[in-house]
Amino acid sequence: MAMEAKPSVLVCLRTLSNSKVTSNFIETCLSRLRNCFQVVFLDDIQQNPSIKNDIAGIVTPGPDSKEINKLIRTLPNLKVISNHGMGVDNLDLKWAKEKGLRVGNTKYVIADSTAELAITLMLLSTRKIVQGVRMAMGKEHPNFVSPSLLGISVTKKNLGIVGMGDIGLKIALRATAFGMKILYHNRTQRSKEDEERVKATYYPRLHDMLPETDVLVIACPCTEQTINLISTEEFRLMKKTSLLVNIARGKIVDTDALVKALQSNEIQSAAMDVTEPEPLPRGHPLLSMPNVVITPHCGTYTFETRLEMIGLVIENLNCALAGKAMPSEVIL
Repeated sequence: MAMEAKPSVLVCLRTLSNSKVTSNFIETCLSRLRNCFQVVFLDDIQQNPSIKNDIAGIVTPGPDSKEINKLIRTLPNLKVISNHGMGVDNLDLKWAKEKGLRVGNTKYVIADSTAELAITLMLLSTRKIVQGVRMAMGKEHPNFVSPSLLGISVTKKNLGIVGMGDIGLKIALRATAFGMKILYHNRTQRSKEDEERVKATYYPRLHDMLPETDVLVIACPCTEQTINLISTEEFRLMKKTSLLVNIARGKIVDTDALVKALQSNEIQSAAMDVTEPEPLPRGHPLLSMPNVVITPHCGTYTFETRLEMIGLVIENLNCALAGKAMPSEVIL
């Protein structure tokens, strides 16, 4: 009896499609995908465009929206999009709904590692860790009593979280270990039980929370309502000693307004895993500011989280193609 052919899935993740990468981690991810699917890469399509007709599912990366959405429209038998990440602002969801496509993300496995990075960025900035590392490891003999390395303690400071979803709550839980007071703004108020876990205070209006915040963390989804949510007026409301941390999407913060706020000392510093545009063009003002820390959109970059993400990507694909409930489906 002939074995049933595996469904074809197009994988658009650069780190997985690079044939020169031979690490055990990459091979493990590819092996898991190939156990369930006939894996197709962009290079395969370029060599044989007719393969597009066989593709039933696609694994999409983070924010490279224009190219991905153009590509998806050329796959006539596509049934499911499995996004390798939580944010789906990279996808044309309206079009996907019209075409009857199902969409999944990896919402339920990224909160811990992303929350860890948020705390890391907060400490990197407030304790001037980057400057200290450069001094200690530089060519010149370091000055271990340099006043320039005097930082700020986060203990007992007010942490304001914009977006108290899974990630926001995990950030709050970790911040309580520092004795930080948790403030948050969200579309809806969390349960009393969740608020009690972190002793959080809910602010229905963002502008009421900003003047009270020492560290502002952006952890909300990027939607039409949240693009440029933090802009000129919001920076004016913040303390001059405050730190902005963004681990969500670059578009939520008005980049030009951020540059002006830092240059005019309306806020003290910024630490970001995401920017707009991403990456920033070389020579951009934010890249040369001593009070800015930027990481390369690596909130989920731990071995454990990446393996869990691939597992959930596969589950979403399998369930959708079988007509079953997806473990992490985006409701369109």
